[in-house]
Amino acid sequence: MGTTFHGPSPWSHITRAIGTRGARCAAIAYVGQDAPNLLPLRAGDVLVVNASKAAVRAHATSPAALAYYLGKGVRVLSSPTLHAKVIATNRRAVVGSANASENSTFADDAVIITDDPEVVASVRKFIDGIDEITEVDQVFIDNANREWEIGRAVPIPGVTGRFRDTEADFLPAPVTRMFVKHAIDYTPSLTEQHLMEQPRPRQRTTAGPVVKYQLESLRIDSPSAVRRGDVIVFVSADDEWIYAPAVVVSDAVRIPRSGGAVLYFLRIRADLPPLSLSDAAAALADLGHPGPRLQTDHYVRSPTLRAALLTLWDF
Repeated sequence: MGTTFHGPSPWSHITRAIGTRGARCAAIAYVGQDAPNLLPLRAGDVLVVNASKAAVRAHATSPAALAYYLGKGVRVLSSPTLHAKVIATNRRAVVGSANASENSTFADDAVIITDDPEVVASVRKFIDGIDEITEVDQVFIDNANREWEIGRAVPIPGVTGRFRDTEADFLPAPVTRMFVKHAIDYTPSLTEQHLMEQPRPRQRTTAGPVVKYQLESLRIDSPSAVRRGDVIVFVSADDEWIYAPAVVVSDAVRIPRSGGAVLYFLRIRADLPPLSLSDAAAALADLGHPGPRLQTDHYVRSPTLRAALLTLWDF
């Protein structure tokens, strides 16, 4: 294998590189709720994180992810001074800037992956030498969950990416640009599937911690006014349902060999159910908007209508 450099989206390479037999050890300062997908560890592995009160309150390290690893038999330790991001297997080492979090999949991170025995040994020695270590157990997790509920996501240098994992920060403040669009079912091309797999973690299975947020994609075939930070409310193609707001979290990504089509990535709240379009229209009428044009794709110019649409899901 030798030594290779991977950036700015290295996590697919990291996940693949550490999929080897034998015990692995990792010192990854901040692990978000998506960490088990990015960093799939198993019984016998060791994970050192920064699960200090500050990191947990800032929603940089997720107690749910730590609990998942504990349930898998991983030995989890916390060091409040840890800022490194290194991993060692029996044959490879990963050294770089990538935290195990959804933010990292959108940040411009980079890593070196090598099978140099001296580097592998040095990474293991570094991890073994980390001091101020606290064993993470169920009592630790219970306390961390309380800190998580108290806190909110705040910027931590080198941690927060293009968006943060909180309800308060899910939507722009204020919401000044909103679109109503019909959801269109289609089968992505192989090129689109490749683009969608690059920046986002694999979909969660039934195992592991429950995550409120998911990433979806939006293909637009013709020039569009959509841009990063916009809020989109989708309506089903049959005009039966209206879906909770989605936030555009990327710039347009050109789809090769598509005739000019582009792809946007959207962040959605997976815990918010769709509503009947007729019920939504009635609720909006009660809020003073008897003609919200939910069956027509349009840019929502009215600030009060934007606010009313958000209240359908208690935003």
